[in-house]
Amino acid sequence: MSTSSTFRKLFADAYCAAVGSFVFGLFLVRTIEHFDIRYVIGMILCGAFLTIVLFWTRREVWRFATSEKAEKHAVQFLWSCIFFSMLSFVFGIAVTTLILYSADFARTFGAVWFGALTCVGIYPVLRDAKRLADAVGPSQITSR
Repeated sequence: MSTSSTFRKLFADAYCAAVGSFVFGLFLVRTIEHFDIRYVIGMILCGAFLTIVLFWTRREVWRFATSEKAEKHAVQFLWSCIFFSMLSFVFGIAVTTLILYSADFARTFGAVWFGALTCVGIYPVLRDAKRLADAVGPSQITSR
């Protein structure tokens, strides 16, 4: 497996977690506003998807961490992935409150603000995925 394919795989795992947390945030606000079985089921399914993706990402990252340097970068990547998911979660909440309630200045500013923070939060994930892929190298990946 080459370094670029490792990098793409790591970023895809982090992106799946972010999308899952964004949709979980959407369903959470809808469930609080309208306690309907559809929203509860959606929230439970998205929460289960998010949990599975985060554990899958953790498993894949630790599979790549074969050296002490790679372990350090693996821990940093996992933290970046979690914080990116948290930013996406809050962005999902902001978008849903903007849709549900009036689009006044505060809610619009909040949605734009958290959207910008989520976009900025992509950089540490990309940086840490690149560092981990470089630390692992093409020949050090173990297969389980």
